[in-house]
Amino acid sequence: MALNYAQSAVEIINLIGGSDNVINVTHCATRLRFILKEREEVNKEQLKRVEGVITVIEAGGQLQVVIGNHVGEAYQEVLKGVSVDENAAVSAPNVGIVSRLMDIISSIFAPFLYPLAACGVLQGILSLVTALGWMDQASGAYRILNFVSWTGFTFLPVMVAFTAAKKFNVNPFTAVIAACALVSPDYMNMLTANKILLANSADPAMQMLMKEAVNNPEIAKVLAEVAGVPVNAPALEFFGLPVKYLSYTASVIPIILMVWVMSYIQHFFERVLPLVIRNLFTPMFCIAIMVPLTLLAFGPVGNAIGGAIGGVYNTLYGLSPVIAGFVVGALWMPLVTLGVHWGITPVTVGNYATLGYDTFTGLQASAVFAMAGATFGVWLKAKDQEMKRVSLSAGMTALFGITEPAIYGVALRLKRPMICGCLAGAIGGSVAGFFNAVSWSYCLPGIAVLPVFFKEGHMPQFIGFLISIGTAFMLGVIFTWFAGFKEQPVSTTTLKPAKA
Repeated sequence: MALNYAQSAVEIINLIGGSDNVINVTHCATRLRFILKEREEVNKEQLKRVEGVITVIEAGGQLQVVIGNHVGEAYQEVLKGVSVDENAAVSAPNVGIVSRLMDIISSIFAPFLYPLAACGVLQGILSLVTALGWMDQASGAYRILNFVSWTGFTFLPVMVAFTAAKKFNVNPFTAVIAACALVSPDYMNMLTANKILLANSADPAMQMLMKEAVNNPEIAKVLAEVAGVPVNAPALEFFGLPVKYLSYTASVIPIILMVWVMSYIQHFFERVLPLVIRNLFTPMFCIAIMVPLTLLAFGPVGNAIGGAIGGVYNTLYGLSPVIAGFVVGALWMPLVTLGVHWGITPVTVGNYATLGYDTFTGLQASAVFAMAGATFGVWLKAKDQEMKRVSLSAGMTALFGITEPAIYGVALRLKRPMICGCLAGAIGGSVAGFFNAVSWSYCLPGIAVLPVFFKEGHMPQFIGFLISIGTAFMLGVIFTWFAGFKEQPVSTTTLKPAKA
């Protein structure tokens, strides 16, 4: 029987202090994320007993109500009972800089992670079927599906701009237009032309052709067609300021910086412009100012920041993939419980953009399968029938990459399975590091996305990855079985419908 989320939503709203106490509410893959005026108004113990609620945690200045796979349904019902402006700028009050950053990252990335991961899965499936000889890479079917699979990453800046605009209270369409400008064909053509000329300018034959082209229109025409610009075209400038040629496809941090600064530009012009021209000229000034400013400043700065953040992790991984795997496998689930796991998302997305693959996801997957194994270990050993039912359901869900039901509904409740899962994840992560396991496109690790970890010509890495997640899963089961746990009856008590 399906849960009545309409009733649960009413109870949740009453137990967090009512609609008037809600500043904003969003959701990620498994959690309702509330920003509240007064956290003292929350009755956490009763809230945990609402039907459909797995647990309640406070992190990043948010009250996070863990629902699980049906969080989207619960969110729609909650929206019916609260009055918030979804486009308003929201920040959790009285929280530190780290919590605020986690809040920003989760708000920006959570809405489109599943569609982006779907593109990654499609890429993985295409790679697998071509390696098996089931599809020819020269066929129209492959070519069409291949460019479709890359679309989410090509236009990632557009999605980031849209969600960032909602977070920073910017007109979302103004932000989207600015992001589109950075991935527009005209800019990409200029970028490609510049790369062609720079790549070939050191070649003696190309230098000779470029010199001849100055006085030979025919040669100049050929080079112009190849490069997309005249050979003697000046470097790209904006009022005398040189523009650094950077690709913003799959870019993240430069876009976030652009939209954040755009919020101040927009608010400034909304204050100073007369009402009769405000709606027209405010977007115009935002676009005309922010796109060049991003090309001149925020793009290079953002790319440098992203490169530095990714460089720290990649340097650590380069020192010892085995140790890196042990640390990631051991700590990933505790990071999820704290709600700070979103901080790694810009790093993984940046790795795909710069390296073409990501090592972190290859290590992280072991933690996911280890938690699934620990939960199945509870299912095998538990005597309480309700605990068996809950652990089986949570374990199956964890295999598909959604681990919160397993963490909060089983592992943390029984304590020892949580430790067993982390230890098994650490060992599995070390195995993944030993084989240099990677994912070739963005995904949320789980059994359904295994093709993402496969690429033709890299079979040892893929086999090593399968060994690592298999090891993590089996050790999770074995460790939990032998460590045991003190069974706690799973409460099925639900609150009566709250009065309106």
